[in-house]
Amino acid sequence: MPTNKPAFGMLEGFRVVMTGLSVAAPFAAELYAEHGADVIWVENPRAVDTSRVARRSGAWQQDRRNMRSLALDYVHGEGREVFLRLIETTDVLIEASVGGRFARIGLSDAVLWERNPRLVVAHISGFGQTGEEAWVRRASYDPIAQAFGCAMRMNGMPGQPSTPAMPFPADYTAAFFAFGMANAALLSRERTGKGESLDIAQFEAMLRIQANYPTDYLRYGLDYVKEGDRSRICAVYGTYRCGDGEEVYVLALGAGVLARLLPVLGLEPGSALFPQGAGYVPVGTPAAGALERAFTGFIEARTAAQVEDELAAAGVPVSRLLDYAAAREHPHYRARGVFTEWTAADGVTTVPGVKVVPEVANRPGRIWRGAPTVGQDNDDLLAELGVPDATRDALYAAGGLSRLPYAETTA
Repeated sequence: MPTNKPAFGMLEGFRVVMTGLSVAAPFAAELYAEHGADVIWVENPRAVDTSRVARRSGAWQQDRRNMRSLALDYVHGEGREVFLRLIETTDVLIEASVGGRFARIGLSDAVLWERNPRLVVAHISGFGQTGEEAWVRRASYDPIAQAFGCAMRMNGMPGQPSTPAMPFPADYTAAFFAFGMANAALLSRERTGKGESLDIAQFEAMLRIQANYPTDYLRYGLDYVKEGDRSRICAVYGTYRCGDGEEVYVLALGAGVLARLLPVLGLEPGSALFPQGAGYVPVGTPAAGALERAFTGFIEARTAAQVEDELAAAGVPVSRLLDYAAAREHPHYRARGVFTEWTAADGVTTVPGVKVVPEVANRPGRIWRGAPTVGQDNDDLLAELGVPDATRDALYAAGGLSRLPYAETTA
């Protein structure tokens, strides 16, 4: 285990190795790191991960904290054997690349299991490890998975070009699938003694989280109709601009909600327009017109904060659309300590960001270390694996290992 790593969390004692760029694999590994596992990020020694430089390095600082960095060429030469030694000590390998890459570079599941039969392997790719070969080998990023997974066409305003949902739902959904199913595989391993391989295709992850829409089409031929900022089915369900120009999102959905909302707007529950027990007011009906007019008058006379306070007090689901500045000062954010800070790898710089979530009562996660510099832990990890110093030095000389000092993009 890494020097000075405190014992904490529900995943203490597990080792996770991650190879991957951008978001999906790193975030899956980060969930392990924040809950006590020893997470080793195997980086390309010859090309810096774009997360370290994109948008002032925020992704690296937020989603690589608690990890150790091994900047190793694990495909060629001595680095390959070092990687396989590491695999012998590993519980979960999380890799993200074009489908089938690990098999093509000679690191198939079978090869990995020869060295560690109990290894759990999570493969994350845009299109999966199997299927039409031309698609398996396609490069992908989050928006590509949204497009191929039938999701992007749902987003944007009706009649306007479709837009990707933000921020990166295909990446994060795939990460959550990888984390959850890898943990399920660890539980299964306790019974069977055998590892497992997970094929997580980002486009399938996006398709799987579309609720009733795929089934409605496959069963009844009912396709999704782009809604934009308002529901096409339910009145007073969507984004509304208030008297101060700020926005709220509100849902007049459910018999109880509707019965509580109507009196606030000066309308009568149980009337001919709004019969008792109605779960919502259908768009396009006279009742919808009356409800929308009353709601428009209500919000135009109030600030977003007033609208939120009054509707929330009445038991109506509503929220202002917060930005980071408002969230930072919000009393509920403050009460839960949502924003926190930690010390960067240079031991000096303070990095602000989001706390470990979710809250865990008995064995909580924590941030014990800032995101590592490139190859920061090379020497420690190779020593732990029993790699001779001569081999280590030869790897450095050949470019199979690298180490870079702390650096952070500031513009």
